[in-house]
Amino acid sequence: MTGEVLLPSLNASVTASDADARESFVAAQIETIKSDHIISETLDRLAFWGEANGPAFSEPALLTTSLASSEQQQMSSVAETDAERLKTIGKIKDLLTVSPVALGSAIRITLASRDPYNAAKLVNAVLDAYIEDYKKTIGNGPKQAVQELQQRLDTLQERAATAEEQAQAGPSRPVERKKLEALASTYRSLHQQTLSEYANALNAEPMAATGPRILTRASASRTSPTFSTAILAAALLGGSFIGLAFAARREFVLRPVRTPENLELSLGLPVLGVVSLVPGRKLYPKNGAEPPLLLHDDKDGLRSILLRLRENLNNGKCVVGVASTRNGEGKSTLAFNLAVLGVEGGARVLLMDGNLHRPALARGLTGTPATELLSALKNPTDLVDNVTTTEFGFDFLGERSISDDVRPAVLMASPELDRLITSARGSYDLIICDLPELTNHADAEAVATSLDVCVIVAEWGSTSTFTLMRALKTSPAVGIRAAGVIINKAPLEVLRSA
Repeated sequence: MTGEVLLPSLNASVTASDADARESFVAAQIETIKSDHIISETLDRLAFWGEANGPAFSEPALLTTSLASSEQQQMSSVAETDAERLKTIGKIKDLLTVSPVALGSAIRITLASRDPYNAAKLVNAVLDAYIEDYKKTIGNGPKQAVQELQQRLDTLQERAATAEEQAQAGPSRPVERKKLEALASTYRSLHQQTLSEYANALNAEPMAATGPRILTRASASRTSPTFSTAILAAALLGGSFIGLAFAARREFVLRPVRTPENLELSLGLPVLGVVSLVPGRKLYPKNGAEPPLLLHDDKDGLRSILLRLRENLNNGKCVVGVASTRNGEGKSTLAFNLAVLGVEGGARVLLMDGNLHRPALARGLTGTPATELLSALKNPTDLVDNVTTTEFGFDFLGERSISDDVRPAVLMASPELDRLITSARGSYDLIICDLPELTNHADAEAVATSLDVCVIVAEWGSTSTFTLMRALKTSPAVGIRAAGVIINKAPLEVLRSA
């Protein structure tokens, strides 16, 4: 607990620039606060001697018992011997921390304790004792000085008179007479000097123009340990219940995607394959030191997915849309890898970035700002002039950015895009279109009529089966063309145990 007292302001004889004098004054006040007589008076006021000598002080800064408790009433309110008093005062002084604050204009008194209530009472009692002691000292100081000087004047006057009498009626030898006269002169000189000090003392100002005053008092509310324990237990139980409720909702209502069997049973769609997670890798690393993320695995899962998709060939051509329910499930990475595998299989492949909201592929595969997609829409027959041939062997068509007046969903549903895809069928065996997420945009639903099949990407352990069902229900054109689901980012141990 902490209380603060504002120190008295010094008079004109000690200016603010006199740092040494101010520092000495502050140090003196700190010593006064921690002095034996202040602590003794504090303990007397609170009848705290028995409390301080009890078991509560077996450890530093430990005040545990209420002053009004039955245990306190059984303790002695006074110390029996001087040795006990000194020992108790020493304990309290060790508990107190007294330090200057606000550039030495105030003093802070702190007592760390397990019982804030008793600690606050003790700090406040110390503050009050210091204020009263200061007032007594300042009020009695000039009076004591005047009394001492008056006694000194009387003594010097008496000694001077005695020396003069001895000099006049003393021995006849000149040497001794001169000594007595010199002694009388000395006493008279001291008498005059003391008389001047006496006059100054009568007119002297107090040491400080204003006395100290308390800035803040220590305060603490007593809290029942039993009540605190009850609150903590209730909070833990409540938190556990809420956590269990959320976990139950996630597992039994939202049903995160984990096994192909459960997903096929819920959606009525086949699971085309399960793709492993590659920790710490994204499709296009920002540092540029690593190649794009290729997901070839030991079991050739992606290759088998591509073969199953090409069973839906339309006159030897296939247009595949890759979608997901939300961002971050890996659909752009899978679309890129399917294009790479299509080229390895001998197909002519066009990869289109149809996600105009977040064109990750366009920004990763084109080194300079380009407008291939918009240019191709204006003249679909000149498709070859607008595509970019990549180092992976497939052609790419995308848009790094669009102006604010272009509406992606309107663009994807336009006749120009349908004519562009129809024109691309004449030049490519496999056209893969990366689409925006189903739950936030209508783009995939708008372009679905131009596609042969759709692939839905779901993240293992994260995508909700309930969200998948709702997305396909609200996007019927995508649902009709859905060839199946790819479970992405499955842990390797899951694949090994499958």
